[in-house]
Amino acid sequence: MPYARRVQRVGSGTLTVSLPRKWVEKTGLKPGDVVSIVEVSDSVLKLETRPSKTPEHTLFTLDVGKVRDKKLLSRLLIGAYLQGFEEINIIGGEGIPEEMQEAITATVDMLPGVEIVEQSFRKVVIQTFLDPSKFPVSGIVKRMQVMLTVGMNNLAEILRGEKKDLLAEIERMESKVDELYFLCIRQIFFNVKREVWGEEAADPYIQAIGDRLVVRALEEIADSIKLASDEAAKLVKANISRATVNKLLKHLEAVQVIFGKTMKAFFSLDIMLANEVVDTTTQEYGEEMAFNDVFPQGLSDVALTMAIRNYIYNLVNIARNCKMIAEVTLNRFVRTPSRLVTVEKVQS
Repeated sequence: MPYARRVQRVGSGTLTVSLPRKWVEKTGLKPGDVVSIVEVSDSVLKLETRPSKTPEHTLFTLDVGKVRDKKLLSRLLIGAYLQGFEEINIIGGEGIPEEMQEAITATVDMLPGVEIVEQSFRKVVIQTFLDPSKFPVSGIVKRMQVMLTVGMNNLAEILRGEKKDLLAEIERMESKVDELYFLCIRQIFFNVKREVWGEEAADPYIQAIGDRLVVRALEEIADSIKLASDEAAKLVKANISRATVNKLLKHLEAVQVIFGKTMKAFFSLDIMLANEVVDTTTQEYGEEMAFNDVFPQGLSDVALTMAIRNYIYNLVNIARNCKMIAEVTLNRFVRTPSRLVTVEKVQS
């Protein structure tokens, strides 16, 4: 939280500011201790106390006896992981039921960089082996982009009926993107908690909000590719006409172009490209669009019609998530000084 202090003069040329009492008590700082002052920007200094000899180790403990729902248990474990706990202990005075043990194992398998290091009837210990400095958010997002691009290419191959074993590849892609999503959210929380920003505290939080929206959109795109591939496999099995396949491929290619432009705009802060994505997705994939707008002719086979509808719905969902990422790009641009934008603080 920000603290207001009046600058005092000591001697002929030295200025001093007192430290907040609560903060001093919390850090254990004493007269004579050495601190480090880091210049963050022209208007921001960061005060660092000397690192303690024992590194901080955050521990999360959960009494499974008070959590009867295994789905809730899984969500709490994921929450603890995302919040950055290095060690997670699951305890049960009367023992941890077998179904809860299975839920713990299944959840750990979903989360990158964590392992069960101790497991008994009454206790499970989970530890994180991640070095946060080696996983920048931008790097994870780029990795997700590559995997999604490959996933869309594989979806096109399934529609063409050339490689029927690609369904498993897309399923593995979707699972891996989920893992990267969890890792990215953990890194976003870590980056926010790592900084001491004082009065500038709003900046890292705004950055984190944007990153959170982007990685969530990418995770949903992976889900849509997986669902669309399931429908595409049904259509190929039903031997739909080549003309229908070509129309479905055309819709997919349009979405692939949108996705490529979206990610290029995001990484380069290209507002013209981001604006184009917003315009295109609003006009062609807006809330008022109907199934017949993109696939007008009717089909007598109900199952086939539903498969085509579901396929197109998932492509539309990809486009709408691209719009979300483009909007984050535009919002981020207006906070970034450039030849077009000047950002400054003025006193009212």
